[in-house]
Amino acid sequence: MDATGVLFDERFLDLHAGSIISDTSVAIVELVANAWDAYATTVDITWPDQQAGTCFSIVDNGRGMTAAQFDRRWRKIDYDKLREEGTQSDPPLDLKGHAPRKAYGRNGRGRHAGFRFSDPYTVRTWRDGNEVTYEVKRGTTQPFDLRVTKTRSDAAGHGTEIAATSSHGVIMSAAEAREIIGTRFLADPSFRVSVDGVRVTFEDVPTMLLTEIDVPVAAFGTAHLIIIDAAKADRTTRQHGLAWRVKSRLVGNQSWVGFDDERILDGRTSEAKRFQIIVSADFLDIAVLPDWSAFNPSSEAWQATRTAVHEAVKRFLSTFTAGRRKEAKASIRQSLAREVSRLSPVGRDRWGEFVDRVVDECPSISTNEVEQVANILAKLELSTSRYGLIHKLHELPTGDLDELHQILADWTIRTAKIALDEIQTRLKLIEELDSKLRNNALDEVADLQPLFERSLWVFGPEFESIEFTSNQGMTEVIRKVFGASSVGSRNRPDFVIVPDGSVGLYSRDAYDDGHEVDGVSRLVIAEIKRVGVTIGMEQKSQAWKYVRELMDKGLLTKTSTVTCFVLGSKVDPNEVDDTTHGNKVTVRAMSYETFVRRAERRMLGLRSKLRNAPFMQGQDLDGQSEQMPLQTMIDLVEQR
Repeated sequence: MDATGVLFDERFLDLHAGSIISDTSVAIVELVANAWDAYATTVDITWPDQQAGTCFSIVDNGRGMTAAQFDRRWRKIDYDKLREEGTQSDPPLDLKGHAPRKAYGRNGRGRHAGFRFSDPYTVRTWRDGNEVTYEVKRGTTQPFDLRVTKTRSDAAGHGTEIAATSSHGVIMSAAEAREIIGTRFLADPSFRVSVDGVRVTFEDVPTMLLTEIDVPVAAFGTAHLIIIDAAKADRTTRQHGLAWRVKSRLVGNQSWVGFDDERILDGRTSEAKRFQIIVSADFLDIAVLPDWSAFNPSSEAWQATRTAVHEAVKRFLSTFTAGRRKEAKASIRQSLAREVSRLSPVGRDRWGEFVDRVVDECPSISTNEVEQVANILAKLELSTSRYGLIHKLHELPTGDLDELHQILADWTIRTAKIALDEIQTRLKLIEELDSKLRNNALDEVADLQPLFERSLWVFGPEFESIEFTSNQGMTEVIRKVFGASSVGSRNRPDFVIVPDGSVGLYSRDAYDDGHEVDGVSRLVIAEIKRVGVTIGMEQKSQAWKYVRELMDKGLLTKTSTVTCFVLGSKVDPNEVDDTTHGNKVTVRAMSYETFVRRAERRMLGLRSKLRNAPFMQGQDLDGQSEQMPLQTMIDLVEQR
C-alpha cells in the first residue's frame, strides 16, 4: 500500500466479503464454522440486545492463535487456509487422540463476519499461556486496520473471542440465530453451541424444516434419520451432507460422499447445499473402526445399513428434485435429438428408458454427465459391437477403470489400436513360431514359409517394411524384386523349395545421384532348413551359391551388401562364426531358438509380460454382446 502506492476504495471490503458482512445469517454461520475449524467443543454466543445494552460476542475453546499466527492469517486479504493449514483440523493437545475434523474454511473471508455486528470489533485469542487482544476496524487507505490493545502472559487454556463494540444494526433475534445454527451444526454431538446460555438443539429447528424417518435394517436394528432443511441453499456444501452417529458420537466426517466413496448427491446441486441428514444407529458399534474415522467395509451390519439408509435418503430427496429431473430429461433429449433419430424404434425406446432411469435413480450424477453417457449409448446402438464394450467396462475393477482413463488421456483410440494391433500380431507370431519350430513332423513349405514371410523385422529394423516375394518362379522374382528380365537356373533365389528346405530373398533399392533406382543396395537371403537339420559348412556354402548366381546374372553389383541367414534346428559348433566373401557378403548360421529369442528381445520381452493376455490364451477378442440388461448399464453408470 504505502510501498506500492496502491489505495483501496471504501467499498472494497464489502465487495470482497459480500454477504459475510451484509447478511446476519451468513455472518453467524461463518463465525461458528471458524470455531469448528479451530476444533472447539463449546461455543458460547451472546446475542446483541440494544434495550439491554448487550453486545454480540462469540467465545470458543478452540486452539486459539499466537500473535504470529494471528498476524499471518488476519492481515492477508485472501488467506489460503487450505495451503497454510490443510483440509483437516487437528485437535488441541488436551484432546489428543480425537480424530481430526474436516475443515470448513477455504480462503479466510469468514473472519470479516465481525464487521456485521460492529465497526470496530475486537479479537481476543489465547494459547500457550499468552493472550493478545486486537482491535479490528475498517481502514481509510487499506481494507482494515489492526492494533494490539492488550497482552497478558498468564492466560490459561486456549480459545478465541470475537466481540462487537456496539449493539446497533442487528434485527435478528436470539431464537432465530439458534434456528440458523441448528439447521447446520447439529451433526457432531461433541460440538456444543449456546446462544444466551441456551444450548442449540433439534428443538430449535422448526418442525416444518425437520423430518424424522426410521429405517429398519433386517436382523440388525433400526436406523433413525433426522433430516434438516436449511430452507435455502448455502453457498457451499459445508455443514451439509450425511452424518453417521453411533452412541452419540460422530463417525468420520459429514459429507455427501460415503465411506466407500459412493457419491450420494451431486455437491453442485441446490439440495446438496440445503440438507443435513443425521443417521443414528447405535447397533453399528460393532462395525466402527478403532479411530472412529469410518466403518469396517466388510461388516455385514454396515453393508446392510448403508444400503438401506442410502435408498431411504434417495427416496426422500427425489421429492425435492422432480422438477429439476424433468428439466434434465428434456434437456438431454433435445441435445441428442439428431443422434437418437438415427436409432431404430426399439433402440430409441431403450435409450429413452435409460435416460429416465439414470436421472431418477442416480441423483449424484449431473445432467452433463448423464448426457455424455446417453450420447455414448446412442453411438453403441449404432455400432456393430453394440453393448460388448459396456459388458467389458462392467467387468473391470475400479483400478483398471482408472488405468483406462489414463490411457485414454494419453492416447486416442485409433493410435492405441494401431500400436496394440502390431504388438498383438507380432507376439502371436512369435508364439506360433516357437510352437512349430519344435515339431519335427512339420511341413516346412506349408507352415514355416508363411511365418518367416511375416518375420523380417526380427533380422533388424531396416527390414520392417521391405518389399519381398514368395513362392514365385525365378523369372517372376527377377522381374519384381530386382527389376531385370534375365532367366535363372534351378537354384532359384526366392522362397523356392529345395531338397532340405526353402529359400527367400529380400532387397532394398540403391539410388543414383539423380535419386533414381539403380540396382540393389542391400540384400538379405533367408534359407530355412527343414526342422531337424543341423547347419554346417555345406548348408552355408549353398547360400553363397545363390549370391554367386545373382552376381553372374548382373543382379548384384560390387557395391551391394548381402547378408545370408541360414536357419535350422541346430548349428554345428564349428560354423557358429560368420563366413565372409569379400567385404560385402556375410553368411550367418542361426538356430531356430536363437531366432525366437531375438524376436522376443525385439519386442522388449513383452511375450512373457503379456503371457496371460486373452489373445495369448487363444480367447476370442471380438466376441461382443448384442444386448445388455438395462439395469446393468445403470449400475455401471452409478458406480463410475
